[in-house]
Amino acid sequence: MRRFLFFILPCILAACAAPLAPATKVPTESVFERTKLFAITAEAETQTSGYPANDATITVIMATKSAGGTAMAATMSAQPSNTPIPTIPPDSPFCQPADLKTSFGSNAATQQILLGARLMNISGTPCFLQAWPQVLLVDQQGKPLDVDYDYFDVSAGDAASAATEQAQESATARIGLWPGWSVWLNLAWANWCGSPVSGGVVIRLTLINNAGVINIPTDIQAGGACNAPGYQSSVGISKLSLVMPPQ
Repeated sequence: MRRFLFFILPCILAACAAPLAPATKVPTESVFERTKLFAITAEAETQTSGYPANDATITVIMATKSAGGTAMAATMSAQPSNTPIPTIPPDSPFCQPADLKTSFGSNAATQQILLGARLMNISGTPCFLQAWPQVLLVDQQGKPLDVDYDYFDVSAGDAASAATEQAQESATARIGLWPGWSVWLNLAWANWCGSPVSGGVVIRLTLINNAGVINIPTDIQAGGACNAPGYQSSVGISKLSLVMPPQ
């Protein structure tokens, strides 16, 4: 037995001491990465092909959706509104043009122009305004622009929701203004493909109950970028937003 171990042990030691043969390096990593990149690229191209290819198509889709929501809401019968009446005397009159001081501001957003008008009650008594305003854009001669109008609400989920709300509340929802309080009127003007309006457009606000008309001049001569030349320009009208003075 000892003699057997004598011959086996040196062989084991020699095997352990012998350097390992270098493994052949196969360029599998770069092949794997190229295969992975190809798969990701193919998947991205497949997903991208399902979306509109340009801004004009997106504009058309949104315009169609908005117009559909407005048309649907227009077919509904107006119903009583649950909008809370502001805590001013319920027998307060509707605001007259002489009761309101106006100011204008604008901002360019993605693919559209935002027009804002502030209406402040400068009279000595509270008064009401219609929550969903009746607005037109006109030129310096008073001619209405060739645009399509719909309603939106910053708190509503989409154009259809705002149009439905406006149809139900158009004659009933009111916002009360104490002296010194204000409201903001916001308009979003998109896809203007016409010529610039010389002198700037005018926001024409018609007050409820034949109270009168307020013309608010602006320095804006054109709406948002012309993304869909074959489609009418659109103006979104917001629900009035109450602005209370600092306490």
